[in-house]
Amino acid sequence: MLQNTNKTNSAASICILIVNNDPAAQQKIKDCLLPSGYSQLTIVDNAKKALRYLRNQPADLIIADVDIPDLDGWRLSRLIRCGILNCRSDLPIVIVARTWCERIAEVTAREYGINYLLPLNHLDNLPDIIQQLAHQASYELPKPRLLVVEDSPDTSDLIQRVLATNFDIEVADDGAEGLKAWQARRHDLVLLDVALPTMNGHDILIEIQRADPNQPVVIMTAHASIDHAEELMLLGAVDFLPKPFRADQLRKVCDIAIHREDYLVSNAQFAERVKTLEAREHEFRNLYESHHQLLDDLQSVVMELDEDLKICFLNRTWESLMGYPIEDSVGRSIEDFTSPDDAHQFAVFKEKITSAIHEKKTSTEIELCLRDVNDQKIWTQLKISRSTRSEQFSTLTICLDNITERRKSQEQLKYLAMHDSLTGLHNRHHFESTLEQLSKDAWRSKRQHGLVYLDLDHFKVINDTFGHQKGDEVLREMSTMLARRVRKPDILCRLGGDEFAVLLRNVTAQGAQDFAREIQKTIGEFSFQLQEQRINLGCSIGVTLIDGSAHTAEEHFMRADIALYVAKGRGRNLIHLYDPKDNESDELRLRINISQKIRKAISEDRMVLYFQPIYDVNKDKISYYESLVRLREPDGTIVGPAEFIPALEAAGEMHLLDRWIIKLATRTLKEYPELNHIAINLSAQAFKDETLVPTILESLKNTGVNPNRITFELTESASLFNLNITQRVIAELHRLGCSFSVDDFGSGFSSFAYLKDLPADYIKLDGSFIQNLHKDSIDQALVKAMIQVIQALGKKAVAEYVENEEILNILKKMGIDFVQGYHIGHPVPVEKIAAKKT
Repeated sequence: MLQNTNKTNSAASICILIVNNDPAAQQKIKDCLLPSGYSQLTIVDNAKKALRYLRNQPADLIIADVDIPDLDGWRLSRLIRCGILNCRSDLPIVIVARTWCERIAEVTAREYGINYLLPLNHLDNLPDIIQQLAHQASYELPKPRLLVVEDSPDTSDLIQRVLATNFDIEVADDGAEGLKAWQARRHDLVLLDVALPTMNGHDILIEIQRADPNQPVVIMTAHASIDHAEELMLLGAVDFLPKPFRADQLRKVCDIAIHREDYLVSNAQFAERVKTLEAREHEFRNLYESHHQLLDDLQSVVMELDEDLKICFLNRTWESLMGYPIEDSVGRSIEDFTSPDDAHQFAVFKEKITSAIHEKKTSTEIELCLRDVNDQKIWTQLKISRSTRSEQFSTLTICLDNITERRKSQEQLKYLAMHDSLTGLHNRHHFESTLEQLSKDAWRSKRQHGLVYLDLDHFKVINDTFGHQKGDEVLREMSTMLARRVRKPDILCRLGGDEFAVLLRNVTAQGAQDFAREIQKTIGEFSFQLQEQRINLGCSIGVTLIDGSAHTAEEHFMRADIALYVAKGRGRNLIHLYDPKDNESDELRLRINISQKIRKAISEDRMVLYFQPIYDVNKDKISYYESLVRLREPDGTIVGPAEFIPALEAAGEMHLLDRWIIKLATRTLKEYPELNHIAINLSAQAFKDETLVPTILESLKNTGVNPNRITFELTESASLFNLNITQRVIAELHRLGCSFSVDDFGSGFSSFAYLKDLPADYIKLDGSFIQNLHKDSIDQALVKAMIQVIQALGKKAVAEYVENEEILNILKKMGIDFVQGYHIGHPVPVEKIAAKKT
């Protein structure tokens, strides 16, 4: 049917005119045809252009949309088929339709001479349709098939002459043959004579209706009566035709019958579509309602804002959160739900949203304080997403969560992070950050500030005599009194214990000293009743200027610390202004520096323990580990105890380290059960500290560690410094379940006589006797004697500094109980011990 100069009708040689005004549909048609080689495509967007093209140029095929501007596809087809155009009247026409009802489309296409009708979603079939049209001499939609069951040749011949144009006709002259033909091919229409040989029309109609009640059958009879016609119609006939009949009468009856079928089929198709649409609408409504219910069940508010930040949509959570009805809220600006006091905050919020929009961020998170119907503050977090409906910004989708409790917790945590829990004053952290700011300000602007550092004289006596609870009451009362004396721009801080600091802004040296004297006078006049006594306190104060002469805030604080030490050293209850010339000594500066360093390391949990194994010679296995303290610098460097313990001892600060080591060791025992038993070293000052045993008890209680996993070690000289105190503390430790060891025994040989009075479980021989044991016969005699005495008293002998196999063998022969040294194992972090045991 496709005609062009190329006899083979190759794809490239076929000229196709596309009439369609939808760019998307045009592109779809091109995407279907071009890959199949159909390259001669002409696209026009209205019928007028199509008709102009057809007058001047040949076309082999037209693909037209039903809905064309200025002339629909049906009428365009009619113009082509009527032959008044210059183009071929049999030009193949394919109509593309967006909406689709099969039967109506087929009938309409048949009436208008359309070769093929194609839904828009079936465009993939276009290449095959064109190929089908190319290989047929002509192509039309098939005519309705008509079965004529008539035994009179004259009547059947008349029917064929009248209806041949519109129907594809098959004739049967016998009733049984007619029924057989229908059963085989199921025609679109049956013309059935009543009086037939072998089987009458009445029975044939009954058989047809039994098989297909929708089959249209027109009865022909020469003996029709009203009763007979009624009977046949009730049996299922769609019409009847009395004989003899006229040609126009025959055409009209058949046309009505075939179009009745078209209507019934179309109606059924519409009904099915309506049913499908109703089902989809029901599903959509159920989905909508379930999604809406889901939105309402959310704890979060879901809202939509337009470009002016007006509310377009809200779920029901808004009502429970804010107390405002949704109906009264939609259409209002979200700014209406903020307080006028929060205008600046809303301006920041609006700026952030605008910035996010301009930067085309797909989402952002912003916090905003709203006011509910009772004017109560509600802090909210808004997770904001841009609308995806179009490329142009139109709306914002927002998920809004109530974070009021979280904000309160954050504010509380922020307050706690900057304030002392006992007194409510600013704490050490806030002091350090403020001192840093003032130091930088002094360096940049040449302004001068002051630091007044004080501690209460002999406050420890209150704690020891009346208990810590009474001491805390005094500190709270003292803090309230001091706070009343501090100017508003100045900062009063409690640094810990009975230490306080005041940062004075924009002050002279004289002004700082005057303030210090006022504070000293206030504390001196302060008294309080404890039991039946009236107690007065004094204070020592160190003053330094923050004037930019020091490079760091830490150095300013160290100057104040030095000044305080000088004040204490010169008799207490004094005020001293820092002066580099009157430094007590460089050694004092070093001690203070190291003390501060250790304090900071303890607060930052940078004091660590290494563990060295102690070997049980008789059982041939590691019995326990000695814990050895180390300092881990911020850069990760590990510093040994020789670098900081002497300075701490000289500064009288060892009790801080002792307490921390006890806490750290018990915590490690809890976390690492692989450490079956450890020895904890205590300083010479430890047994003078009356809080030692309570500290141990508290640590054991907090961790749940079994006390028999701990041995406390004290040097021989420290043990004998005050034998009575040592004996009492050892007895208390034994009652807890802990054991005790004397370290460095033999360094003072006069202590041999005291060994029997010392209730120790282990005696560790001083390393000076052990390290040359394989070379020195005198050391061998002394060590052997000490082992014998120790064991005779029922105690275990431990040898340290065992550096080689030769020393170990000598000690074994002497009957040593335990050995320790690099030959046995180096001190290592606990993680390495745990890794080996797993």
